Amino acid sequence: MKLKTLKLNYFRNYDNGFFEFNDNLNIIYGDNGTGKTTLLEAIHFLSLTKSFRAGSDADVIKNKQDYFQIFGQFTNSKKKEISVNLNYSRHEGKKVFLNKNELKKKTDIIGKIPVIILSPGTQKITEGGPLIRRNFIDRILAQINKEYLIALMEYKKYIYQRNILLNKYREKRINKYDKYIETIDEILIDYAYTIQRKRSECIESFNLVLKEVFKKTSHFNKEVSVKINPNINVDLENFKNVFREKLAAKFEKDILFGRTGTGPHLDHLLLLFGDRDIRFIGSHGEHKILLVSLKMSEGIYIEKNINEKVIFLLDDLFAMLDVTHCMNILKEVGQQNQTLVTTADITAFKKYGFDFKKYNVKTFGLPIGFS
Repeated sequence: MKLKTLKLNYFRNYDNGFFEFNDNLNIIYGDNGTGKTTLLEAIHFLSLTKSFRAGSDADVIKNKQDYFQIFGQFTNSKKKEISVNLNYSRHEGKKVFLNKNELKKKTDIIGKIPVIILSPGTQKITEGGPLIRRNFIDRILAQINKEYLIALMEYKKYIYQRNILLNKYREKRINKYDKYIETIDEILIDYAYTIQRKRSECIESFNLVLKEVFKKTSHFNKEVSVKINPNINVDLENFKNVFREKLAAKFEKDILFGRTGTGPHLDHLLLLFGDRDIRFIGSHGEHKILLVSLKMSEGIYIEKNINEKVIFLLDDLFAMLDVTHCMNILKEVGQQNQTLVTTADITAFKKYGFDFKKYNVKTFGLPIGFS
C-alpha cells in the first residue's frame, strides 16, 4: 500500500493542507507544534477511523470550526487506486467514504489501508497494564480478520449493555439471575468464544515472527514472546459452558460492583523477556528494543495475512530510540515499505551518515500547508 496524496481541512492546526508522498521514505521535519504528528494522525484516521492520540474525534477539529475532513489517495500492490475520505461533524458525527461511496459501517475500512504506528505513546505496550497489550493484539487482528473485528465490537457493545443493566438491578435491589440477563449472556458467550479462539491462534503464530525479528534487531541472547493468561482459562471445547457458569455464579457480585467481572475483556497478556514479564525486569533499553521488534513483527504479520504491504508511521523516531536502532529501522523498512518519519532535527540523518539517495527520500519542512 502506498499513500500518494493527503488533503486536510480544519484538522488540528490546518485550515487546509495538501501533501504528495513518494513510495519509499518520507521525512517530515520541523519544530514542535508545526504539525508533523498531525499528518501521521490523519493517515491513522483513514486506516482505523480514529486517532492514536486524541480522546475523541471532536478534539482534533481546528478551533472555532464545526468539522474536519481528511482525503487520502492510495495505490495498493495490484496498482489499483483507492480513495478514502473521512468527515467528522459536531452535528452529524463521522462518515467514511471508500472510492466516493459512503460505507454503511465505518469499520468496513479497517484492514483496507494497513498501517503501523510507532510513537512515544506506544511505549506503553511494554510498560503499561494489560489493557494496552490487549489493544495491541486486537488492533492486529482487526486488520486481518473481519470475523474477529465484528465479534470484538459486538462483545464490547453487549458488555456495556450488561453493565448498565447491572447498575439498574442494584438500584432496584434485584438480585435474581433472570431470563433477560441470561439472553444477553448467551450472546456474549458466542462472541467471547470467537475472541478467545482467534486471540490464541494469533499469539501462537505471531510469536514465531517476533522471535525471528528480535534475533535480527537485538544483541540480547534472550527468548521473547507474547503470552496470554485468559480470564476463562479452559480449553475451547469447554469454554462456553464454563463461561456460562461463571457469569451466573458471579451475578450478585457483578451487581454489587456494577460491572461484569469475568470474560475475555479481562484477559492478561504478558510480554516475556526470557521467562519473566519485561515490566518488572526490563531496562529502559530492553523495553525500547522489544517495542521495535513488536512493531516490525506487527507489520510482517499483517502483510503475511492480507497479502498487502503496510505503511509505517514513525513519530519522533530519534527522541524514542538511539541512533543505531533508528538507522536499522529505516534501513529495514525504508526500502521495503512506504515509511513516514517525523523528526525535529533533519541534520541528525546527515550527521550519522544516512544515505538519502540510496533510500529514495522525500523531505518535508514544516510549517507548510497552513493557510
